[in-house]
Amino acid sequence: MSIQLDWEIEAEHTHVQRGGEDPEAARRRRRARIRILLFLLIVLGLMIAIVAFVSFRLQAVDSEIEQALRNTVDAEVAALRLGDLNAFLVTQRSASADWIQQQTQFFNHVQDLKTTQNIQLSGEISAVEVDKTRARVAVQEILNGVPFTRLWFYWRYEDGWRHVPPDYTFWGESITETRDTITVHAYAVDAAIASTAADSAAAWLQTACAILTCTAPPVVGIEIIPDPALQTGWTAPDSWVLQMPSPYVNAARSDQPFDTEMQVATANALAERMIAAVTGTVPPIYPADAYYLRQGLVSWLVGRFVQINTNAFVINSLAANYGDAAVGRLAASLLPDSSVALLTSVTGVSQLAQANLDWRDFLTWRLVTEDDLIRKQDEGNFLNLYDTRDSAVRDLAYQRFTQPPTDLSKVVVSAQVEAGLDGTPLLRATAEIGEGDSAAQIEVRFSMVDGVWKRAN
Repeated sequence: MSIQLDWEIEAEHTHVQRGGEDPEAARRRRRARIRILLFLLIVLGLMIAIVAFVSFRLQAVDSEIEQALRNTVDAEVAALRLGDLNAFLVTQRSASADWIQQQTQFFNHVQDLKTTQNIQLSGEISAVEVDKTRARVAVQEILNGVPFTRLWFYWRYEDGWRHVPPDYTFWGESITETRDTITVHAYAVDAAIASTAADSAAAWLQTACAILTCTAPPVVGIEIIPDPALQTGWTAPDSWVLQMPSPYVNAARSDQPFDTEMQVATANALAERMIAAVTGTVPPIYPADAYYLRQGLVSWLVGRFVQINTNAFVINSLAANYGDAAVGRLAASLLPDSSVALLTSVTGVSQLAQANLDWRDFLTWRLVTEDDLIRKQDEGNFLNLYDTRDSAVRDLAYQRFTQPPTDLSKVVVSAQVEAGLDGTPLLRATAEIGEGDSAAQIEVRFSMVDGVWKRAN
């Protein structure tokens, strides 16, 4: 049992008292913390309010600027609709007088359309892009029931927005669309076109490779460029980079920006390059039948790609009767100087007349070639198109050769294989000369000579 001294008890009591906190001091500290927190909240709230006010004000200013732009567009379209040239030109501005002249011509063109066609100037704005003092506006119009979009460019002057010449640097950010071996580069304005073009081109290459038995689909680049002077074509003879102009440099279909015209131009470039890859880079020798056959293959492929009728009757009938593989065989065996006799080996028939082909476009080409050879005074190749074994046919050919051909169109509208009096295959065709009400029809006969068709009258 230990004894605790008085001074020890007093020290222990003192220690316990000093270990507690003064309640008043604790309250003061809490109040100080709350005041600081409230101050920070007030400052933060003021900052948020200032930012919100500035943002609201900027949005209000942007909205006012855009509304002023829309009002200018409305005034411009109203002037076009009313036929008020002076009011229309007030909205135009440029340092060059050429722009005013171009817009005057555009105004007159629209006025002509109002009397000759069904044009609706709705003035609907489908998109607005404002970049500081410049702007791009997509304006709608309907021509003969088809909706179109035009891009109009504006500059904000001290007295308001004014319509200025196209700004081809203001086409949006660069974008890329990739499908299999197809890569399309474009700008934001042409985003919908780039996507559709990539899908279409990839499908077309698959179709072509299935028919032409490619070892591997080629790697193709497509560039859509805002350049009104650009024509759709390859950047170089040995390049697989295809460039095409943006349709918005003029007017693009609102419902189909990658319209049929662009599809045909793209499909034709791809078809020509694919056929050349199979048949060789050496061009066919004019006027050998190979010249027609190669163009017929390209035309048929374009029709298959775009799903339109290109009047490639011989190749169409070849595919219909013998399958797409026969088209591939024709392309693989075509030489620069081949004749249509090549089709016997492609189809497996003993005589060309038995192949059951539609010869209309081939015979049309023959008639057009006749006139071209007369103009060039190429007697040898001209006579080679005729069955000169018959003296009457030979005399008639010489007679035609000495006379200048007319400029009237010649189109074979029907062709029927028959047997001649001596059993020789005969191709009887009906050709339409000229167009419209003044068109006339003539009969043209072709005999089978050494495995090819030659004119017999």
